[in-house]
Amino acid sequence: MDEHLLWVLLAGFAFAGPHLLLGFPPLRPRVAAALGEQRFVALFALVAAIGLASLALALACSGGAGPGLGSRLPATARWALLLLGVAGLVLAFAALNAYPRSPAALFRHGVAAPRGIEKLTRHGFFVGFGTFASTHALFAREAAPGVAFAVLAAVCAVGALFQDRKLSKRHGSSWFDYQRQTSVLPGLALLQGRTRLGPEDRIGAALLRASVATALIAAMHPLWTLAHGAPFIAVLAAGGAGISIRRLGQTTGKARG
Repeated sequence: MDEHLLWVLLAGFAFAGPHLLLGFPPLRPRVAAALGEQRFVALFALVAAIGLASLALALACSGGAGPGLGSRLPATARWALLLLGVAGLVLAFAALNAYPRSPAALFRHGVAAPRGIEKLTRHGFFVGFGTFASTHALFAREAAPGVAFAVLAAVCAVGALFQDRKLSKRHGSSWFDYQRQTSVLPGLALLQGRTRLGPEDRIGAALLRASVATALIAAMHPLWTLAHGAPFIAVLAAGGAGISIRRLGQTTGKARG
């Protein structure tokens, strides 16, 4: 294996391993109980930011690490993957907007009936961003960004599975009722008749707003491809650092108050 590609892979593990271990049982409840929920979120976001920053650095120094899977794909396959990746990113943005009212939201107590994007999939961000990352892993023309996006896709896949387990312990029977009305695979619960869309769900409006955000991201694609994809990962790292700083600030403010 190319030495630079190995460093990208190791950096990917440095992000994925601590992120998954710290985010889910049995470690998460123990650390959260010891630190308090706000400090735990700050620590979790900081650990993720450090891991992503190391991945961005490894990408920037990789030189691409040789041809990726996308270099051997026909144009039609690349376009199909591109469209699927765009759809995934739209779903991820729509799910982010709906996150504060979802059962998975931090500091959320109780489970309301699914609505909006939750009726498409209860793991909108994981499924959407995982789809986006998977397609990029497949059509990347260089090996290094292909590996980096494969790591992000794997984290999303494992995260969706772990989140069901975490939320079943947090919410109990109400979570199982919510599960019966939703699905992981987008649209499956609708096709099976376990839920139905109504005007109050405003799915069209949610997807339209998410499409605008996706278009803005796509317009900056030349920036994301610099340094073999490092700027995109660096922005994710900056987001994690920002969350950590905000949570620490809130904790400090409450302590002073």
